Amino acid sequence: MSWTNNLEQFAQIIKNGGVVIFPTDTVWGLGCSVERVDAIKKLYTIKQREPNKPTAILIGSSEQAEKYGVFNEQALSLTKVHWPGALTVVVQATKAVPLEIQGEQKTVGIRHPNFKFVEELTQLVGAGIVAGSANFSGGASPFKKEELDPELIKLIDAVYDGECGGQLPSTVVDCTVTPLKVMREGAIKL
Repeated sequence: MSWTNNLEQFAQIIKNGGVVIFPTDTVWGLGCSVERVDAIKKLYTIKQREPNKPTAILIGSSEQAEKYGVFNEQALSLTKVHWPGALTVVVQATKAVPLEIQGEQKTVGIRHPNFKFVEELTQLVGAGIVAGSANFSGGASPFKKEELDPELIKLIDAVYDGECGGQLPSTVVDCTVTPLKVMREGAIKL
């Protein structure tokens, strides 16, 4: 495991199937490429996450959003107002989304963070980043570098040395149902 602040090198580790820890606009994230099912399985093992529990994708552009999700009117109107930002929308998944991270109804959570680093990272990786908070399942979400669990750090491939935006975790909204269902109240109040 290594700490780095070389974005190109960090993106290459992700492309090669690495599982990494990185800062976001909210909390520290644990992630990997959405296009590497081997890495997704490794992420679930490391995080001790239940295999049937969906995980969101962080994206850095509207092109990436459309690659992974089918956005209905509800989702489009929310993302128009709150993206980039701390809002995760749950939408129907496209065929580009691995089954390992989908919800029971073939859905996926997608978020476009308001964080230049994540936008640049997804562009360099050329794919969305499957990401949850950088903690073992059930643990506290780390807002500061010193809150990262040393035991978790030992298990991953790299940590990007930076600082988080420090907002509350994202608000999660299921846009596949009418009326919309807030699944987690977070940084954005709806």
